[in-house]
Amino acid sequence: MKHFSKTQLTNVEVYFGEPNEQIREGMRSTMRDYGMRRTRVFSRMEDLITAIKEVPPDLVIISDDMGPGMFDMVHDIRHFKYGRNPFVMISLLLDSKNDGYVKRAVLCGADDIIIKPVAPGRLMERITHIGMNRVPFIVTTDYLGPERRRAGDARPSKIKQLNVLNTLKAKADGKPMTSSELNQAVKENMKDVMSARLDSHGLKLGWVCAQILKAYSEERIDQELEQRLLLLATVLDDAARSALDIGERDLSEICVDMARQVEEMAEDYQNPTAPQIATLNKLTKAFEMAKSAKAT
Repeated sequence: MKHFSKTQLTNVEVYFGEPNEQIREGMRSTMRDYGMRRTRVFSRMEDLITAIKEVPPDLVIISDDMGPGMFDMVHDIRHFKYGRNPFVMISLLLDSKNDGYVKRAVLCGADDIIIKPVAPGRLMERITHIGMNRVPFIVTTDYLGPERRRAGDARPSKIKQLNVLNTLKAKADGKPMTSSELNQAVKENMKDVMSARLDSHGLKLGWVCAQILKAYSEERIDQELEQRLLLLATVLDDAARSALDIGERDLSEICVDMARQVEEMAEDYQNPTAPQIATLNKLTKAFEMAKSAKAT
């Protein structure tokens, strides 16, 4: 397998989180031997988060010994809650004995999941592979991260794939970004993310509306129906924020107005009016029409 040369990795910023001092220092020494001279190590999650906020890394590697809080941390990075680059490369080192950790690692948006113990050479192979062949990202209403489906997956996906910023490869290729260039690249990628999220909202709106209308037609008037109406209002509010983030104020206002109508319906979900049912029938179509107008 092809590897990055030591010269290529000299300026790559690597943050490694591991509470065990012996493992932590051994890994830092090994990574520096491979050319990653700018490797910083952290024993506490709080210190790692602070560092990410201060200086954007190109690669973050975290051991599950740091605790389950690492999954929330990765999720927050991806959703741009802190740090300057939500598309930073992230690898998680997991013990196979930790039940449920692999699923959580997938759902939080990590680029790579490596089962421990891992030999330094194997780790460098994985870093090289994901650095050179980064998987496109996808966006749903609650997920931002690598596309997990394979090209030949039997279940076709309508979700758009996004090629996102890869500062590790940029540095390895001798094309480091200035701070302003990084900010601009993130801004452009985030606009793509918000647009893709609107597409995802449309898919979810259609599904939820169909379930609500089916429940009313079958006279299944129960708390599950109420919860789906509230979910529909939440999706609309999220869509409104996504639209506003990409400068589509008219679409945002449409979503807010629809959300309020659905909330009113949820308050007396047992007695829907004919106009309210008509609104549900029109809601998905109206949202799709608004998106189409946005695209022209």
